[in-house]
Amino acid sequence: MDVTTIFINGNIVTMKDEIQAEALAVSNDKIVATGSNYEIKSMANTLTQVIDLKEKTLLPGFIDTHMHIVGYGFSFEAIDLLGLPSLESLIDKCKKYIEENDIAEGVWILGRGFDQNVFEDVNGFPTSKDLNKISENHPILLLRTCGHIGIANDLALNLAEVDENTFVRGGSFDKYEDGKPNGVIKEASLEWFKIKMSQSRTVDDLKRAIMAGGNDLSRYGITSVHTEDSYDLGYAGDLSELYEAYKQLIFEGNLKQRVYQKISLPRMSDVDDFLKRFLHTGLGNDFFRIGPVKLWADGTLGGRTAWLLEDYDDEPGQKGIAVYEDDEMTDIIKKCQDNNLQMCIHSIGDAALEQILNAYENASSGKDMKAFRHRIVHCQIGHYDQYQRIADMGININIQPMHTRTDYPLIEHRLGSERSSKCHAWNTIQEYGVLVTGSSDVPCTNCDNAASVFAGISEIVNRDYWLKDEEVSVYDALKMYTVNAAYSAFEEDVKGTIENGKFADFVILSENPMSIKKENIKDIEVEMTILGGKVVYRK
Repeated sequence: MDVTTIFINGNIVTMKDEIQAEALAVSNDKIVATGSNYEIKSMANTLTQVIDLKEKTLLPGFIDTHMHIVGYGFSFEAIDLLGLPSLESLIDKCKKYIEENDIAEGVWILGRGFDQNVFEDVNGFPTSKDLNKISENHPILLLRTCGHIGIANDLALNLAEVDENTFVRGGSFDKYEDGKPNGVIKEASLEWFKIKMSQSRTVDDLKRAIMAGGNDLSRYGITSVHTEDSYDLGYAGDLSELYEAYKQLIFEGNLKQRVYQKISLPRMSDVDDFLKRFLHTGLGNDFFRIGPVKLWADGTLGGRTAWLLEDYDDEPGQKGIAVYEDDEMTDIIKKCQDNNLQMCIHSIGDAALEQILNAYENASSGKDMKAFRHRIVHCQIGHYDQYQRIADMGININIQPMHTRTDYPLIEHRLGSERSSKCHAWNTIQEYGVLVTGSSDVPCTNCDNAASVFAGISEIVNRDYWLKDEEVSVYDALKMYTVNAAYSAFEEDVKGTIENGKFADFVILSENPMSIKKENIKDIEVEMTILGGKVVYRK
């Protein structure tokens, strides 16, 4: 056995029963030994690369279990609307972008990240009339920070052939008083609109976005992603361009993360089409595997499209948007289970969560469904009896800790104190026995450094500002991005811990997160990221 690389003089946190080591050995892309400096040095030969950790901490590479790497990559090319305080500032920034970049008439203008809840000069969403002030000669689509709501100008609406009669189930085109569309596009209607957009994405475009997103994620020690790229592209048959982009990047050696691809199949016809192509959960190789089927049960809290059992406190009569009829969701889940497909369903509101749990139960007809390792992504608003049902069914929860920070200023206003006291209940959910994984949901996160794992972990372990009882230990928070994340993708034999035979995917840190004050965790820096035994990021 040729030992290609050894790591010595380190603080190696294996995430296996809190076992630690000071050195490890790698052969090509796999771990072959952990132990003392003496033990590991004795395995080296004259060709072995030696990396001196200089007392730094080494952990298994982080796994982000819910994000959109294609959308994240393209977000670097879109107008950054994050943190803008007013509609006026949004209009000014978009105008300036067009002028400074001398963008030809007819070219699509894309922006992302605005939050109407913080605008000082308007109450509510921008409209097509507002975007017409930016330009009437460029089609414009601006996405809210959540990615579930977009605003289009009149030219964009016309190009997509949207009028007062356009209807997409599970979404909405908001209207002016005269019945004409006002440019506000929500949920499933936005996905339909993306497909209708005249701007097509080539394989080279997709490769560029994946590389841009992947390079940035490497800075945070992320070596695997569970990404939902079809959400950003609109599901269109076999997604052949997306698969080709990943295939080329793997061949070229330019893919910086291992990919578990969530596939958006919102309707039964999409599931049937997917199955005709002999695709299934787990199909792939060491770098790209097909993951779960993704559905959405509702929208977002910030956009008041999260589906609630009771009215919004700040908008009586409004309960949000339900994407599915009960029977339709049940039928899709049953079809997927009959074909051994893992499921992952978006749920923000408690009504959405109730529908999902009922659908899982009805689709399983009393059979044990734990083997599927189904997921609910977000699970931000719920009740204790629902959390118990999640545990009983063996469903995994993908959480986004940075959403806790961004939801906090508005959640009690939206829901009232009683309902909000049970939200983002990460410790309670774990105590019920639910496996919880961590993720960023980039680019659908309204904060700086949204992809930073340690920014997320800091939110999990420091809840002084809201519901302190929901704090989680640092070790359990790290498990969300390693051990638990690997299990959720059926990859516990190859990822998640530092053990012989597993992939040599590591992150090297400036500090040991379990040895410093919790409030300093957010300041931990990634010194190096290693994928398959090769350095893909160095500070």
